[in-house]
Amino acid sequence: MAPAPYSERITTTIRAAATWLPLTLAIAVAPGLAVWPLAHLAELDHWRANQLDTDLRYDQLAAMVISVACVLAFYAGAHLRLRKFGGTGSFASTCRELNRYTFVTLAAPLLTAFVHPGLETGHRFFTLTLAAIITALIGTVVYRGLELTHAGAGLAGTMPTPRTRIYPSDWMLVVGVALGYTGYVSYLAVLDHHNLGTHIYDLGIYDNIVWNTTFDDFLGCAYCKLGKHVSAHFDPAVGLVTPFYRLFPRAETLLVFQTAWLSTGVFPLFLMAQRNLENPRLAALFCLAYALYPALHGVNMFDFHSLTLVVPTVMWIIYFIDTGAKIPLWIALAVMVGTREDMPLLACFLGAYAVLRGRGVTGLVMVAVSLTYLAFVKLVVMPDSSLLMEQAGTENYAYFFAEMIPNEEGLRGFVVSLLTNPVFALEIFLREERIFLFLVLLMPLLFLPLLAGTKRFIMLYGLVFLGLATRTHVYSLHFQYTSVLFPVLLMSTPDGLVRLLRSRWTEVFGLDRRRLPVALMWMIFTSSLLLSVKYGVMIPNEHFKAGWNRLSRRPHPERYQFLRELVAQIPAEAGVCASSALGPHVSNRDQVSKWPSCRDSEYALLHTGLFKKKSKDRVERAVKRGDYERIDGGFDIELFKLKVTEAMRQRAAEERDRFDAILEGENEDVE
Repeated sequence: MAPAPYSERITTTIRAAATWLPLTLAIAVAPGLAVWPLAHLAELDHWRANQLDTDLRYDQLAAMVISVACVLAFYAGAHLRLRKFGGTGSFASTCRELNRYTFVTLAAPLLTAFVHPGLETGHRFFTLTLAAIITALIGTVVYRGLELTHAGAGLAGTMPTPRTRIYPSDWMLVVGVALGYTGYVSYLAVLDHHNLGTHIYDLGIYDNIVWNTTFDDFLGCAYCKLGKHVSAHFDPAVGLVTPFYRLFPRAETLLVFQTAWLSTGVFPLFLMAQRNLENPRLAALFCLAYALYPALHGVNMFDFHSLTLVVPTVMWIIYFIDTGAKIPLWIALAVMVGTREDMPLLACFLGAYAVLRGRGVTGLVMVAVSLTYLAFVKLVVMPDSSLLMEQAGTENYAYFFAEMIPNEEGLRGFVVSLLTNPVFALEIFLREERIFLFLVLLMPLLFLPLLAGTKRFIMLYGLVFLGLATRTHVYSLHFQYTSVLFPVLLMSTPDGLVRLLRSRWTEVFGLDRRRLPVALMWMIFTSSLLLSVKYGVMIPNEHFKAGWNRLSRRPHPERYQFLRELVAQIPAEAGVCASSALGPHVSNRDQVSKWPSCRDSEYALLHTGLFKKKSKDRVERAVKRGDYERIDGGFDIELFKLKVTEAMRQRAAEERDRFDAILEGENEDVE
């Protein structure tokens, strides 16, 4: 047989090399690309902006050449070792086999770019893209790595033998996640409070509500219209914190309670994941992803809100519906509807889900009870019967959806806009800020909730609320409003994963149904970790805010101690007006107000270092008139004794009218 022509042999060689050489070279270059910028941190900004000097660019090229040489030497050593022990394959076949696992090094230069400070704010979608690629690489190498053991038992724990029994060691892992989260995030929340990062809107408001509720004035609120929180919300569930508040009646109690309460979401999440995956270790890994979830950090670190209490209760209700529980379901439902007056609407979607799950009677009763409770609250308890609170003397929430209600028609106008102009509603839903929010909510969960079958119906309430609101703070990671959606997404993830495993796509792509859930769960953990680094509270970054402010992680013990000494000089029964950041430190008393609306307050506690010139001039004029007598001050914080006059009462009334326009949760200025 005549040998093949020389040109054909060249073509065959090139085609063969194309199956392994490009990827091998990319893998070989990756370490050099990743390490060089980290070894030249002073040049990191110039490197990312492609503005390195010529000498440094060639220096990096040299590092890449060294990287290629080292990796190829490793490949050659591996090939020689295989030949020594009887291997007969070519160097090309060795490279192909090694590439199946070493390709994960391609993530290294992406990680170097990913950790660059400020990337998350200046290039948000690029940051998400990098996170997605790195997650895919990690997931692929985990999936392939499971081939190296007996059906993946080494990495998957009990994967080869699914089990429904949960051992004490499994619970220890879950409890450890809850305790670790509670301890660390409570520390950050209290630190933020001590660093004057919290405000009257909303920690001061809720501290005053809990103070009054604890000491015999149910939902009383000196900051609120009508002197009651029912002028804004009806949230009797805040009574859950009163036993703890009685022991330690300060705002810190609310912050720690809120964190501990949110941490309990790991328990229904663990049970749901174990029920679907029959692998407690994977379920525990999912709980760790929950602790890293950026949206959880956002609702946790913005002061205190009754709405955040809905997170674990929604998760428990979904679990109880799925498992057929009865009494626990009604207990959880009672707590949920008590978290805020609009939560019965979300409960109706949960009831409809119960019907779709085959629990028709339970679901219909849930809807009926929820609507009855909502009607009772709006018609009997609250001073305004409309859902958006449109009457004078109460807080008005129609402005949350201002663009959907162009003619100030309230809820009716919202529905009319939705029906008559759905294209405009779609345009609002698909705006860039909202797309970013939904991506950060779904990417850590690999978009698996979208495959969750009937559970997708529960998501509709949150999608409409977040998707059609036009108030910026509603569709933000930094505020409490994502509480109506992300717990449903988390509880839907195990269902979506199982439905993916059972779909025909696993057969189409030839995927192993035993290895795939392990790989996907590690991808969920990886994606949650990456997005937590850039958008969560665990690691300092440029994006995360604790509500209105950037979180300061550097303690200021001297300033805080001085503040406590100033507060100690105010008699417990005295009325106090305070600037926004100081309000939560004196809100545990009967009479409090937000400066400059001091009403009949006897003292003013002001953070004058944050005041604008206009406000500073106001204070100076009051001192010159004799209305304010300076008692003590330091660290830009001053305590004044007030001389209440008729003129002061008139000015306070005018200021009160101004601040009545500020809805709960909105803070127009730091003063």
